[in-house]
Amino acid sequence: MDTMLSRSGRSDPGGKLVARLDIPVSEELNEAVIAMAVTAGVPKAEYVRTLIERAVFGELSMVRRMTRPLSMGQCDDSGRNVG
Repeated sequence: MDTMLSRSGRSDPGGKLVARLDIPVSEELNEAVIAMAVTAGVPKAEYVRTLIERAVFGELSMVRRMTRPLSMGQCDDSGRNVG
């Protein structure tokens, strides 16, 4: 008899996933998320967690980059040295 696991078997780089978010959504959004998770081949929670991580940590990374002072040797958007 094969054991059926409810998780994907991949460890999360963020460590143990113990905190939970309870977010009310419309039935339409819930169904769309389920469909996208099935298409991606992952559980709904894993799919949503990935979306949230990309949005939050991607945004956080941009905020950090924008608030960090320019250091020597960096270039501006045009490629010119600003250091």
